[in-house]
Amino acid sequence: MSSRIITWSLAFAVLLAGGIAAMKEGWLNGWKMRLGELMTSPGAQYSPARFRIDLGDQFNYSRLAEKTPMLRVDPEMEAWLEREFAKIDTSDLNKVTELVQEGMPRYYRVSVCSASSPSLRELVQRFHEYSHRAQPEMTHMAVALRPRASGLMHEALLVLGQRLRDFTPEALSKSGDEPFFSTCVHCKQPHFMKLSRAQRSMALECPKCRRKYAVIAADSGGNFRYVNEFLTGYAPSAVFAKNQSRVQQLFTIWAAVHANCRYANDPGAKAGTSFAKKEQTDCWQFADETQRLQHGDCEDSSIFLADWLMSRGFQVRVALGRYGDLGGHAWCVVKIDDKEYLIESTESRPDPTDPPLASRVGSRYVPEVLFDRFAMYVPTSPNRAWKGDYWSANTWTRIEPRTELGGDPILARTPVGSPLKPGAKNLLEAAATADASRLARTTFASPASPTFLNLGDMPAGAKEWSKSLIPLRRP
Repeated sequence: MSSRIITWSLAFAVLLAGGIAAMKEGWLNGWKMRLGELMTSPGAQYSPARFRIDLGDQFNYSRLAEKTPMLRVDPEMEAWLEREFAKIDTSDLNKVTELVQEGMPRYYRVSVCSASSPSLRELVQRFHEYSHRAQPEMTHMAVALRPRASGLMHEALLVLGQRLRDFTPEALSKSGDEPFFSTCVHCKQPHFMKLSRAQRSMALECPKCRRKYAVIAADSGGNFRYVNEFLTGYAPSAVFAKNQSRVQQLFTIWAAVHANCRYANDPGAKAGTSFAKKEQTDCWQFADETQRLQHGDCEDSSIFLADWLMSRGFQVRVALGRYGDLGGHAWCVVKIDDKEYLIESTESRPDPTDPPLASRVGSRYVPEVLFDRFAMYVPTSPNRAWKGDYWSANTWTRIEPRTELGGDPILARTPVGSPLKPGAKNLLEAAATADASRLARTTFASPASPTFLNLGDMPAGAKEWSKSLIPLRRP
């Protein structure tokens, strides 16, 4: 008899504790709805698929009322959640945000929220207050479900995130201050970047392998382009003397560019000089612009010269690098019959009797990036010693940025908005922005900097990466 009393007492205690917990957690309504669902026919039961649709609608109706761009379901994120949710401990959602950003590196901001209920219908309601928070910076969502308490409960993990656009020059031209996503073409390391449109030329470098993989610059209209796209195939109308050798044609074009392009320092190049104007910034010119204006700096005249030479069938590359102690500079290198000529578009008048062989005059020229009409060429090793070879595949890696960078069909652009508000009752939630080790640290180079694409202040093996700017040449 006493054993029965003990058994019934224990059962009553368990039920009482469960009832108190249910009241505390607000599950009584959920159990009521769950019992109603169990009594309906199988075809009329509330399904997980319906739960996902209703949850998405709940968020987007709220965003429509606030005139905020709607969230899109990210199938890539949902597939990741389905694989990982069984192993995720939702008692510490700060760790969950870390897992999400590690598993989905394209996401810059992440907000996660977890809730449980006996009923899927009631579980949608649990996210009601959370769905009405102002999170306009978020662009995508994903949700995963799993059973709890031997199937008596449902637990949902909701992830909202700001999925970043791939970096392209066009995106930078039209953007505000939002970050971009990029992947190194060399080692495939994903990372974020924040770029300023006020800086008109810059190089992108991988934080892992520390190799450059793109150089961009702004044209006179403020539109950014990959630097090789400034070579458009332009060639002025010209008549050449008959029976000229290739070297003689080279000198004819070189002399014409030199005579019709007065060297002009970039605006704002050096504080205190007559050229410096704070309201102006450097821009790159196309060959036809330089011919029409009849002035430009070293990269403008080099582009003019290279475009004309390429149109005449010459093998030529534009070099961006350092010239002795003068700092950043641009010049051309032309290859004729296995001989390399270093062509200066900004120095003294070309002398046909003294051909400038790169092996003889190029000791003070150290290129960091090369480009022609079709591609850019970057050093195969970030710490390589310069040995004077402008064409060797062992020295230079060819990159076609238009085919090797960019492309995310899932992404939809949304504006950056306000941060998350404090949490709501009955919900576990956490939010995070990308860790500093995955976010670009911008380093601005002085116009008087003695180095081009200077990364000397970056410690070897640093997790952070830096964009480097192309310093302007001293007058």
